[in-house]
Formats: sequence, C-alpha cells, structure tokens
Amino acid sequence: MSHARERERVPSQGQRSGARRAEGSAYHGFLALQRAAGNRAVGQVVAREAAATGTVQIGKLKVSVTGGNLAAWAGGDVPGSLEVTSQKGSHSATLKRLADDRTKIDSLSVTVAAPNQGGQQLDLGSLVIQITNGRIRAYDVDGTTESWRLADFDGVHRTKTTHTVS
Repeated sequence: MSHARERERVPSQGQRSGARRAEGSAYHGFLALQRAAGNRAVGQVVAREAAATGTVQIGKLKVSVTGGNLAAWAGGDVPGSLEVTSQKGSHSATLKRLADDRTKIDSLSVTVAAPNQGGQQLDLGSLVIQITNGRIRAYDVDGTTESWRLADFDGVHRTKTTHTVS
C-alpha cells in the first residue's frame, strides 16, 4: 500500500501582499461582508440570485417558504397570485381550513431577502411585502410538502430594509 502526499505551493509574503493590493477594496469589502453576514449570506449575495425562499406570516401563523414565485414578487412584479411551497407542519391545518372556508385574510406578510441591484455596495437587507384582503386557493399536500396560492387580493405594499457593506 502506498500513500501519496500533495504539496501546496505557498506564495511568499511579497507575492501575497501584491495580490491583495491588486484586489484592492473589493477584497476588503468581501471580508467585511463575510464578517457581518456569514458564509451562507455572502454566497447568496455574491451569486446575485433572486429570492426563492422566505417567510409568510398570517397573524401569528408563520410559514417558512421553500419555493414558489417569491422571486417575481421580490423583483418588483405583482403577479396575479402568491404561489407558495412549504413543508407540512403545525400551520398546515390552519392553511387548509382557510382554503376550504374561502376565508378572506385581512393581511399577510411575505419577508424575503432584498434583491441585489449590483454596484459598489452589497445589500444585506430584507423586503417585506404586505398583501391585503386575499384568499388562499388551491391548497394541496404531497407527502411532507404543501403547495398553496393566495389570490383575489386588493392591496400590495412593499417595505425594504437595507444594511449595506461597502
């Protein structure tokens, strides 16, 4: 049995400082962002992908969203309905009842990461979308995943909270 070792070439002190100078403020901005937000958040911001997950709150009921059309809502569109995919949980019976009874929901809040508009500063904020007077339609369950849609709403209000690192 033989073992092989790989050696990694480590740049000299002069090579490292030259590389850092070339990267300039982008290097320091990235590190500041990483310190402020953590690895996962930095990955999401740098990738500049639209929000696909978030939280929906109906009164005291809070639902973690795993899919749907949140990216369109976060991007500024107002689709005809809010499509949500979430994991089945303690909230599921209430969602089903609201759908079955066709109950009008006075207010529902969707919280997603704010979309990154590019440029020198990186935005770590959130976007809260308040939707009023809607009804849950088409509640379905497939194993542990549930899908539902909020439609027939008459108002949408957006509030963006920002925290920037430059």
